[in-house]
Amino acid sequence: MSLNERLKFTDKEIIEKGSRVLIKELGYSGFLRFIRQVESSSKEDYLNIDKEIFKDMSVDDIFEEAKEHWENRES
Repeated sequence: MSLNERLKFTDKEIIEKGSRVLIKELGYSGFLRFIRQVESSSKEDYLNIDKEIFKDMSVDDIFEEAKEHWENRES
């Protein structure tokens, strides 16, 4: 599927597809734990969360990790 095809998804489709992937990877209980974390952290400042997640990482490091993940994902 090309990048352009992915951009055509509606918000509802993105939520449905994302939920399926999370359930596949985490199981139902892990998915629910993830949702609870996201809902509780939505009250926090994203920039503070962002700083903690990417602490001590350069933009190049982040890019390389994302690239590796993309290349190694299961199709």
